[in-house]
Amino acid sequence: MHASRMLTRCSVSTAATSHASWTQVPETVPLESLVLANQKGGVGKTTTAIHLAHGLALTGARVALFDLDPQGNATVAMQGMIQDDVEGQEILVSLGKDFWLLPSPGARAVLEHKVTVDVNKLQGLVDSLKDSLDWLVVDCPPRMDEWGWAGLQLCDQVIVPVQAEFFAMHGLSQMLASLDLARSQFAGKAKLRGVLPTMVDLTEPVSIEVLEDLRRNLGDQVLNSMILRDSHLVEAASHGKTGFQHCPWSEGALCYAELIKEIIDG
Repeated sequence: MHASRMLTRCSVSTAATSHASWTQVPETVPLESLVLANQKGGVGKTTTAIHLAHGLALTGARVALFDLDPQGNATVAMQGMIQDDVEGQEILVSLGKDFWLLPSPGARAVLEHKVTVDVNKLQGLVDSLKDSLDWLVVDCPPRMDEWGWAGLQLCDQVIVPVQAEFFAMHGLSQMLASLDLARSQFAGKAKLRGVLPTMVDLTEPVSIEVLEDLRRNLGDQVLNSMILRDSHLVEAASHGKTGFQHCPWSEGALCYAELIKEIIDG
């Protein structure tokens, strides 16, 4: 294994149990915002959102995770981390030290028209938190409805998770077209931070073929990190925790640790 890869894995896995071993972020940094978006479901979008948010928090950064998906998968996946005895921040729920969640409104409330997305209100919330946060991570529904567009409007950068399977490129082309439209409408927003291959199985020829296809067609728009398929991450979510808490030495947690390092290093 390459030395730098081994260093990343060792330092990050230790950090899952001891925050001090992660590289600490500068004391004064502007708020950075990332939205996880893809019009295709089942690509690991929510799993990536919760691990990205928690991983950044483990570096010592102040992080908020906004769950804008009415299905509320990110909210459910973080249930085991909610700190009932810790004071939240406005309407945010505390998930730990300097780590907050804006819970999903819930599918029933949306269907019954009790809740609609108010981008101006969300932007006002973000603006009010700018001095209290280093990172905003947003999870969106697997479609470009009003909630999906709200995520693009709120965030400067977009990560597009793509499952390493046969139809990956087809769905990705639609998402990239949506990002082009969003950038033309929302100045300074929805810049592509990178395409993230997920659920990769290096024993399957189709996974390797998709990875090669992505890099051949998109070049450096594809992140160096990739997320290997790992059932431990599903198990962690069922316990309301991330892999960093539930299975820090699992392959999936280590892959997400490398993603965190890549995002921080720019």
